[in-house]
Amino acid sequence: MGNCYTGQYEGKLMWIHHTHDSSVWPANGLLYASAVLAAQGPEGAAENFCIRWNENAEHGPPSIVPPEPNRASATRLIDFTAITEQSLQDLIDWVEKGIKPIGNRYSYADGKVILADSARERGGIQPVVRVTANGGPRAEVGVGDKVTLCAEAEVLPEAGRIVRIEWDFDGTGTFPVQQEGVDGTSAQVNVSVEHNYDKPGTYFATARVFSHREGDTGARRLLIPNVAQARVVVV
Repeated sequence: MGNCYTGQYEGKLMWIHHTHDSSVWPANGLLYASAVLAAQGPEGAAENFCIRWNENAEHGPPSIVPPEPNRASATRLIDFTAITEQSLQDLIDWVEKGIKPIGNRYSYADGKVILADSARERGGIQPVVRVTANGGPRAEVGVGDKVTLCAEAEVLPEAGRIVRIEWDFDGTGTFPVQQEGVDGTSAQVNVSVEHNYDKPGTYFATARVFSHREGDTGARRLLIPNVAQARVVVV
């Protein structure tokens, strides 16, 4: 934001940035990472710097972002508070116990941060989520027809376990349906649910997934979120 970064500091630094931040563009995170590399060299950067990207996150929570037509902001954006809290705990453990936090691997092209499709390749602590409708990213069905929605979610085992999956079918952002059978014992889950629409229109069926470092399905804090959706066109 108009600053010149030196990248020179003492101690450990974790930079957390949002892929959809329209106020502080992702390029700022890249500039700081480059400054650290230039000032401290590859060894110093690896020893003292960690960057995490929050996928599907804006500068603030979804509640401050205007909705799209027929689609609440919570169906495409996350509240990143828990990621910040967990990252602060990870930073403390890095400083006090020497446990290096898990950073993200990424690339940058055409003004966009690109994250890998698998948790192992991507790194970080956020779940990777994919949703399909009738086997693809887009399905066209008739009024009353059943749609099979599938969600695949995975997180690095060292980052936690999947503890909750919620569904929002109609774009309200309320996520009224909780997926059965998610018990916090696995870092990778594949689930499905059926739904039918009683009115024509375009819908974004969305799964919101949470992981937790200890796999605690009853946890109220440190639930790490991500979302994904498929388009359903009802004619």
